[in-house]
Amino acid sequence: MNPKILTDNARILKNIPRTGWLQRGIPLSVAETVAEHSFEVASILAVISMEAGGGLDKEKLLIMGTIHDWGEAVAGDIPRSLTKRLGKETKSKAEMKIMKELSAASGSKRLAQIFEEYEGGKSVEAVVAKIADVLSTLRQAKAYSDRGYHVEDIVSGCKEELNELLERISSEGLRRIIRKLQ
Repeated sequence: MNPKILTDNARILKNIPRTGWLQRGIPLSVAETVAEHSFEVASILAVISMEAGGGLDKEKLLIMGTIHDWGEAVAGDIPRSLTKRLGKETKSKAEMKIMKELSAASGSKRLAQIFEEYEGGKSVEAVVAKIADVLSTLRQAKAYSDRGYHVEDIVSGCKEELNELLERISSEGLRRIIRKLQ
């Protein structure tokens, strides 16, 4: 395995601002980067992992949160506005192809498997990782809103998506932990 390929890819994300913030007038110097977002997602998942009881593959959960945006080092940050036009399936296929290529180049088959599980959203870990992704975006949107930026559409969209995802979690204890993080 060549782990340097993976860390070099991840490092690129420190220089990619999240496009949705720029589209709403948040200056480049203030806009959250993809790496900053991914760090918060992984941090949210670390807290959930420490607070949740058994039943979760915590290692897989943390890996999902860490790698969920690695494809953006190649594709760039594709905002929801473009995803709506392309279709979620098209975006997902492109990101899956990128992650399979990265997985093959690094020699880590597990990378593509975990990303595919995340994208499919079939496991509890995939749903919880997606919740952390949405929760991070919601928290950042609230912070920008508090500073006077107009991101109400992102706040409302994240709240709606978060509620839909929470319905897929059967554990009331896990839902309680997640709600505390809002």
